[in-house]
Amino acid sequence: MGSKIKNILILCLFALSCCALFWLTGSRTPWTTFRVSAGKDSVSVFLGDVPVENYDRMGFTRAQIKFVGAEDAWLVGTDKGELFLIDMQGKQLWKRSLGIGKLVSLAVTADDRLAYAGESSAEGNLYAINVHTGDIEWKYKAADFVGTDASSRSYPAPVHIAVDGEGNAFVNMYRFVMKKNGSRGYDGRMIAVDAKGRLLWQFPENETIDSWINWCDVNDRSGRVVIATSAYDFRPEMKYKKTLYLLDKKTGTLLHDTFVPPVPPFDNTVMRGSPTFSEDGEYLAGMGSDGRGFLGDKSGKLLWWRFLSKPTKVDDSWINASGRDGYIVKEGAVFSTINTYNRENWQLPTPVEHPSNNSLFLFTLDGNFKYQYRAQGTIEEIAFSPGKAACAIGRNVRTHDYKAHGASVLNLADGKEERFFHTEGPCQAVAISRDGAWLAGVEAPALTPEGKLIGSYRLHIWKLRKGS
Repeated sequence: MGSKIKNILILCLFALSCCALFWLTGSRTPWTTFRVSAGKDSVSVFLGDVPVENYDRMGFTRAQIKFVGAEDAWLVGTDKGELFLIDMQGKQLWKRSLGIGKLVSLAVTADDRLAYAGESSAEGNLYAINVHTGDIEWKYKAADFVGTDASSRSYPAPVHIAVDGEGNAFVNMYRFVMKKNGSRGYDGRMIAVDAKGRLLWQFPENETIDSWINWCDVNDRSGRVVIATSAYDFRPEMKYKKTLYLLDKKTGTLLHDTFVPPVPPFDNTVMRGSPTFSEDGEYLAGMGSDGRGFLGDKSGKLLWWRFLSKPTKVDDSWINASGRDGYIVKEGAVFSTINTYNRENWQLPTPVEHPSNNSLFLFTLDGNFKYQYRAQGTIEEIAFSPGKAACAIGRNVRTHDYKAHGASVLNLADGKEERFFHTEGPCQAVAISRDGAWLAGVEAPALTPEGKLIGSYRLHIWKLRKGS
């Protein structure tokens, strides 16, 4: 009898502990470890253990983060397939374990009610989540649109999501294909879905795109969607050879396409982090992996381009600082480059760094250069608030400068760095509040070539302005 009472008391104590932890963290799984540390103007939140990647590895640990004004909180998606809503004090408002795959894309509707999240997995799910509660409202499988082959790890994923003012989601779904003869291919397709989960259209209607479609953007004023291609293996027999495809956002009808001729030593012009529309929908800013920044009109017609990182031959090897981002802000067109790499074998280190690597550039819309900001590590992501650019600074795989990691805040008028917040591990994602008062970034752990473990998987929240 005494043993029975003892067991009941232990169970009651466990239940009370779970309830207390739930009350403290807001977690739907209150037994999950959750740690918060705070400083004078910052908060740090542990996001869980993830596999530690080698510092020089391609395809490094990622994260997704968005500011949600209606909740005054940060929405954070992880490589563990988990989605968190965390307030400014680091309190977890809710947590949702979405699946077995990594979260690779995230977008929030203009009214902050709904979040769209994409995972890379055997199904490649696109989830619509209620931002206030964390509940899943509906989902789609990328596998239904681009196929899947788990036996060869040809996993589909909603790799990028753009959202219009009505809350419609425009989603690039894609998977990489390794064929039996050893050749490589791609299957891609865009779908448009409304906030209630109704499929509006798909492009193409009856086939997949035989190219990597890593990026898209939408604009309400022009009524257009742009898809950019990123086929590194460019083949004569490919059907979808154009660089940009412009669609009607209501119907998915193809309006225009643009082919951007490549420059030596490249076989194709690749855009994997751009282009994006200007607010008025009249212009597109894009950045090619070959180091060229482009400005086009809303039909995709190129108005001008500039070499920001010209490929250079050193010791019989082509080196280049690959271009990625293109944005248009009030101050002009913003472009970015990442680490220097070896064109002949991107896994090998380069003898020197390209002088234009790891940089943010600003040009006027008529093509005049204004400034270059050069970081000491890769600019992994850029977020904007009026007059400011927030940059996540990650690894420099050439110099291994670990002091470079962190988040930088730039004044867009002159490119000067106003604030820098160091993180031990590489900073992989960044977001800034709409009023520019708060900044958040996600740090990832890494194993250095010396065998030292640095950093952890952690959300940092920094206060930029007093009185917030």
